[in-house]
Amino acid sequence: MYFESNGKILLSAEYLVLKGARALALPAKLTQELYVEETNSDYIHWLSLDKNKNSWYEEKFFIKDKSIYYKGNKNNISEKIVSLFNHIHLNNNIDKSIGKRFISKINFNLDWGLGSSSTFVNNLAKWSSTDPYELLFSTFNGSGYDIACCDAKAPIIFSKNINSINVEEIKFNPKFKKNIFLIYSGNKQNTQNSISNFNKLKFDENSVIKKINQLTNKIVNCNDLYEFEKLIEIHESIISDVIKIDPIQKTNFKDYNNGVVKSLGSWGGDFLLVTAQKSTDLDFFRDRNYKTIYEMSEMVYLN
Repeated sequence: MYFESNGKILLSAEYLVLKGARALALPAKLTQELYVEETNSDYIHWLSLDKNKNSWYEEKFFIKDKSIYYKGNKNNISEKIVSLFNHIHLNNNIDKSIGKRFISKINFNLDWGLGSSSTFVNNLAKWSSTDPYELLFSTFNGSGYDIACCDAKAPIIFSKNINSINVEEIKFNPKFKKNIFLIYSGNKQNTQNSISNFNKLKFDENSVIKKINQLTNKIVNCNDLYEFEKLIEIHESIISDVIKIDPIQKTNFKDYNNGVVKSLGSWGGDFLLVTAQKSTDLDFFRDRNYKTIYEMSEMVYLN
């Protein structure tokens, strides 16, 4: 059995999607795959491969008193897998999992922040016929926008309130897409820690969410690079005021004068959105050892 899920890029709202803001999210063309094979064993065999097919995680899981456990040293990955399988077994016969080998292959760098956890969860949900949002929330914090991207082939507007999750496929394919680039910052951000810290902040949620929703709509409908850059700068300023962190262009790239630099997702790591008048403008980043650079349309689905 074979399953595959897309990674993701969050273009607007960032942390505020946790509070119900409308977020522009782009499904990535880079994926995580899951192969499930029958074996003659009495346990679950899990093997994780990186993009070069090298093993980076392996464990065997056993059953005791209708719960999953493992014999290796305690670690965060194994604990997450135990939690996920225990949730799956609330609605599925536990024998469904036993005698299986799960081989998960990620097709992007684990440090890139493109959704190694969400794609992993979504693939498991598809295999087990479990609601992917419920499975995610059983083990991870988050809004679920990354799950919404997993099976999307076009940009989406995502929002979540207490009672519902709303996913709207939209048209977003800016005329100036050749001027928008995604650059890996070189830093891996811990999303779960970032969410925990954000949830402790106090601010005028209604006012800020209203502003972000308006900006998201304007970004989606923007037809001019200069206007897009101004909207991004306003967006960065609002998020900065909320989380009390200076925008990354101000702290790290104040000498870049050929466009704007925007943090994506959890500020301080993962990918950056960068605009440029021409590709040679990106020599500014290459000269500073930022080597992983994509045109936006190379990495994500547009529509």
